[in-house]
Amino acid sequence: MRTDPILVVDDDDALRTSLVEALEALPVEITAAAGGADALQRLAERRFAVVVTDLVMKGVDGFAVLAAAKKGYPNCRVVMLTGHGGRDVAVQAMEQGATYYVEKPVDLGDLRAKVRKCLEDHQKDVAYDDLRGQLERQTGIDGIVGQDPKVQRVLALVRQIAGTAASVLILGPSGTGKEMVARAIHAQSPRSKRPFVAINCGGMSEGTIESELFGHVKGAYTGAVADREGKFEYAAGGTLLLDEVGEMPLPTQVKLLRVLEERAVTRLGDNRTRPVDVRVLAATNADLMQKVKDGSFRQDLYFRLKVVTIDLPPLRERRSDIKLLVDHFLQHFRKLHGKDVESIDRDALVALVQYDWPGNVRELRNAIESMVVRARGNILTRADLPPEIWAPLPVDQDGWQFLAGRTWSDVERNHIRVTLELCGGNRQKTAKAMGLSERTLYRKIKEYGL
Repeated sequence: MRTDPILVVDDDDALRTSLVEALEALPVEITAAAGGADALQRLAERRFAVVVTDLVMKGVDGFAVLAAAKKGYPNCRVVMLTGHGGRDVAVQAMEQGATYYVEKPVDLGDLRAKVRKCLEDHQKDVAYDDLRGQLERQTGIDGIVGQDPKVQRVLALVRQIAGTAASVLILGPSGTGKEMVARAIHAQSPRSKRPFVAINCGGMSEGTIESELFGHVKGAYTGAVADREGKFEYAAGGTLLLDEVGEMPLPTQVKLLRVLEERAVTRLGDNRTRPVDVRVLAATNADLMQKVKDGSFRQDLYFRLKVVTIDLPPLRERRSDIKLLVDHFLQHFRKLHGKDVESIDRDALVALVQYDWPGNVRELRNAIESMVVRARGNILTRADLPPEIWAPLPVDQDGWQFLAGRTWSDVERNHIRVTLELCGGNRQKTAKAMGLSERTLYRKIKEYGL
């Protein structure tokens, strides 16, 4: 496990030297800074596990060092040293994030014990962050499950852009998780403590959607009996998702573009503009470029929304994630419905992997919930599958008759492909499951271009 170094900060040369010598017994690199300004420069260049700093120094004091250390690396522990101020200063230091407060003259043995404890706590934080990173790589961000490279690229992009204010256009077929990606962007952003608001732009008339987005004042139209803020104002400081943005009426598109450019809204029936601070995300399953060509979507709005584009793959293009998704949904719904369902058998799982999933992840989620609710035992079987996924076989047939008329190479290629997907791409496990040597499996994978 990695261990970041210790930074010792003091503008008194003799004291700084004695502090460094006292801490040299610890199994970690020690760096010294000859004052607050020197410390700020070193903190800007690298991370430190622990910062031991004097409070009163010429120019930049210990509180500035404390603030810089915690801002650059929240896991950093800070030990504040001072002979001034007594209890009030100690309380102030702790409130601003210091882990320990040590009065001068410094008991070097006590300081060494405190720094050792800081290092141990720092290593626990690092281990937790590493574990969280591993879990994110497996189950994604905020419940986005997937190890397929296409999904991992989406998650990497979410992490990259979440901290910005850029507009994002999220594309993908229905059921691929566009709103979930939008929520993940919001949750990873500095706006996460503020509202996330989603509005479906499809199926609403021009007047209705404008009232929903921009609000209205009393008397703006028949039925407007009171002033009402719109979604832009309600989402102040947060994130607004325009779902099915391709269905928005053209006149509303003009007004939306003006809001995005001026960062202000005008309620229906009002002349006063109200400033808004909202990050806008948009999602659609439509081909917006085609809509631009046929004149049903404004080109200027299209380019304003697609500062960043995230394209979600259909489930049939990431079949290797199906087992992971099945396990995830199974555990969720067994707890939700209080069902004693432990797992799914191989035949049922093969059927799920081979199905084309026109409704994508949403359809898979609904299928697993249905299977869990209707389960006759603690293991899901082919009998629990929805009929559209795998219709029951006639009593005078067995499953092998479905292979009639296919060439042996087609059967073998499909068998290897499905088993690879079930084993998460692990060739060693696949070879064992199929009763083949790894060398034979590798040869056949190459032969069939898998």
